Order: sequence, then C-alpha cells, then structure tokens
Amino acid sequence: MAGALDAAEEEVLRYARLLYERGHVTLLSGNVSVRVGDVVILTPSSRPKPLLSRESLVWMSLDGSVVRGYLKPTSEWRMHIAIYRRRPDVGAVVHTHNVLPTLLAHRINLALLSESEAYLGSRVAVVPYFKPGSGELADAVASALEGCDVAVLRRHGVVAVGRDLADAVNKVEALADAALATLYDWLLRLACGRRARRARAACQSVAYVLTRRQRGITSSV
Repeated sequence: MAGALDAAEEEVLRYARLLYERGHVTLLSGNVSVRVGDVVILTPSSRPKPLLSRESLVWMSLDGSVVRGYLKPTSEWRMHIAIYRRRPDVGAVVHTHNVLPTLLAHRINLALLSESEAYLGSRVAVVPYFKPGSGELADAVASALEGCDVAVLRRHGVVAVGRDLADAVNKVEALADAALATLYDWLLRLACGRRARRARAACQSVAYVLTRRQRGITSSV
C-alpha cells in the first residue's frame, strides 16, 4: 500500500506539471487527484503547478477529512470526493480551465473527429454555473458524470475522469481537440460564405494563434 501511495504522489506531480506545460491549466488554477483505496491524493490550493513537491500534496479520506498534509487542499476538493463516492470505478479526476471548450460547451461537435468519439463517447455533459468550490457544484458535477466521463462547467472549465491520470488527461486533450475542430469547421464554413476574403483572413489568424497556444508556443514573432 505504501508503495502504491508513493507512486500515486509522483503521478499527481507529473501530470499536474504536464497539464500546465500543455496549457490546460494556469499557474495557480486547475486541480488533479488520484484515488488509492480509501485515500484521495489532491493538489493543494493556489500553489504553482511546476513547483509542487510530494510534501505539497494533501491526502483526504472519502468522508472529506484531511489525513495528511500541511497545506489546504484544492478549493474543489468537494467535487473530487463527490465524484469518487458516486463513481467507484474512477481512479483519477482532472479539473482544467480550458478556454475554448468552456466557451463552446454544448456546441462542441464530437462527430468531427473519430478520435474524440473513441475517447469521449457520444456525449459530453454540460453543467450549469454554480459557485466554484461549492457543495452545489460538487453535487451537480458528480451527478452529470454518472452518465459520461467528461463535463464542461459553464463559465468555469472542464472535468474529466478516468481509470488513471493518463486516461483522464487524455480525455481533456481529446475534448480540447474536438473544440478546436468545431471552431475550425465554423470558420471554414464562414470562409465559404459571402464575406469570403475577410473571413479567410480571420480564420487564418485565429487558427495560427490557437495552434501556437496548443503547441505551447507563447512568445510573439
């Protein structure tokens, strides 16, 4: 058990850093957790993702009690715990603040990419806005994820669950790809309309910026 917990901590640190490096979370926002038996290991509240250490992580029980750690757990700990209680098959939860999926929400067309359908199924839940960190949000997200593995939270972000962090993070990225494909599809359709020249220029500019962001390129040229 101790070896499994040690490995889980390292996995949380690795994937929290990966999510930051790939632009899915900002320095202080977003959160990650894994479940090992009756213990949930979470990232702490408002700490830089690339600088987290094993000592930074917080252990909680499924009743919401802190069992180890000197920092405050993520403000969304209620949501993580509620999901694990509703979904005993889930081994990891990832909450990101991806801008495009959040803005598009129910408009995301999963059918545009076969890969998205393969990883996400035919449905992504959309959860109405609730105050971040609240019990209401936790209950709403846990209920939404009883029928699927990914939810978009209005004005907030994305939550994905999986058997492990690799699975959950992959679903976050598959949703980001689907959202980008949806935007490209809309822009291309617009480019074929009456204002083709202006629309093509807009399409190229937006595609350039989003592609650079997706690849982690943030410096100006």
